Amino acid sequence: MRLSRVYIDAPLKLNALVHLPKETAHYLGNVLRLRVDDELLLFNSQHGEFLARICAASKKSVEVELIEVRRELDADDELNRLGLHLILGLSRGDRMDFAVQKSTELGVTEISPVYTEHGEVRLKPERLEKKLLHWRRIAISACEQSGRLTVPSIHSPIPLADLAQGSSANKWMLEPSGSDSIPESLVEPVAEPMAEPTANRHIDLLIGPEGGFSPAEIDWARDNGFRIVSLGKRILRTETAPIAALAILQHKFGDM
Repeated sequence: MRLSRVYIDAPLKLNALVHLPKETAHYLGNVLRLRVDDELLLFNSQHGEFLARICAASKKSVEVELIEVRRELDADDELNRLGLHLILGLSRGDRMDFAVQKSTELGVTEISPVYTEHGEVRLKPERLEKKLLHWRRIAISACEQSGRLTVPSIHSPIPLADLAQGSSANKWMLEPSGSDSIPESLVEPVAEPMAEPTANRHIDLLIGPEGGFSPAEIDWARDNGFRIVSLGKRILRTETAPIAALAILQHKFGDM
């Protein structure tokens, strides 16, 4: 029987007793109907994954004991893994939810929603915090389902032109008019002498909303170091393009 995996934003340590948050306790006790002595997996992005046993349970409270370390965070693995920064034009309806969910399953490490000329979504300040919390919950759920330990960072939406320019040597805009394909190899940045080792397998992937990018935005991307690439003759929907592109990138350079 497959054990339930639950993310918890709290310190985890072998043999420790952990009181689960009210929402998590309700889900385990009333939805999954777990009881005392049932086992589950708890994980977070700092301490790894632990086998836990329920030692006390009520309708509103669940306490578990961490009885075994199942997976530890490997510093070398974290350093060498493929860093995938998805920059995605905000879209209508549940398309953004779908993109957050599936890109998390496919190993994206960072998501930056952006406002674009053809995008029709503009979030008011009173809705922004709720939307960010909603997306984070979707990402956490996707991590629980897919076996990931680390939850991707999800940034507050900003205009595309305000996007900070990182140091990645691999910056690609996905655009049907692009004349290039996804490269066959990554460009590795030159390491400074005596510098501390840093993760260098990083990709910034820029994908537009339903209406695509404007000519001015394509020019902006090119001027800011993005290579304009396409996935071929098909024009993919904004929620489909991240899945296709991330799967290709993980197959070429990652763990698929």
